Amino acid sequence: MTAFIRTQLPVTRPASSSRPKSVALRSSGVIKPQAFFKLGSKPVEEKKEEVKEQPKNKLNIFSSFQKDDDVVGFRFDPSMQRWVRAPHLKADRLEMTVQPLSGAAYTVWPVMHTYLTGKKLKTIDQDAALALMKKGAYLVDVRLGIDFEKEHAVGAVSVPLFRITAGNEQWDKIKRVVMAGLNMRATERDPAFIDNMLKAVGGNKRKKVIVMCSVGGTLDTVVRVASTGKKTETDKDRAFGRETRSLKACYELMRAGFTDVVHLQGGLCEWRHEGYPIEP
Repeated sequence: MTAFIRTQLPVTRPASSSRPKSVALRSSGVIKPQAFFKLGSKPVEEKKEEVKEQPKNKLNIFSSFQKDDDVVGFRFDPSMQRWVRAPHLKADRLEMTVQPLSGAAYTVWPVMHTYLTGKKLKTIDQDAALALMKKGAYLVDVRLGIDFEKEHAVGAVSVPLFRITAGNEQWDKIKRVVMAGLNMRATERDPAFIDNMLKAVGGNKRKKVIVMCSVGGTLDTVVRVASTGKKTETDKDRAFGRETRSLKACYELMRAGFTDVVHLQGGLCEWRHEGYPIEP
């Protein structure tokens, strides 16, 4: 499946404007921006078939794509460090990924969220996970390997989505220094994630895979009443749910052709809190 987005670039804008650039996503599409923390773009002449090479860290816009009105607009809000919906946007289709200065390129979260909701990714609780494991399902922990070694759900296998930053380029070194100052580990996407997953499941993409991380995350964009579980209203703080490594891993697996992927509610934190077995 190919993913698309639409962008609308302003006719004029003061040079001093700090307004974040925006992009719009086709509801069934995948996006490919190239940026580091910020998304940028260049004007595109719709009549031109040839697409000029874009500078590094800018959007690659493919003007030859047809137009489509079935879009969900979004933009990144740097002040709140989150993605927000922008339904007023109109755009030309384009593919987008983010290319950080350190590490491999990856798809932006709103694209993943739209894809996963479109595919109706199922989230299950701990009891359901245990029942599936008894039938041969794999419980896959996508946290870092060193975190898995400290503790993990009984029966889980470790297939990290991220790894400790391995490069030695300037930005890799800067990233390590900055993250160390925050008492955090510098990490990057593991390019071998899909290969490692295939090894874990014996090379069979049709195997049932239950994906878990630390906190689980959610695709829900509404507030729920804790006592009843009923939906109430749109949650403005979660325009695209709550992104986590397990949800991102589900996206990567489904895009890679895994046909039976489900997501574990609450991750290891809820697993532990509810008293389910932990090892070592």
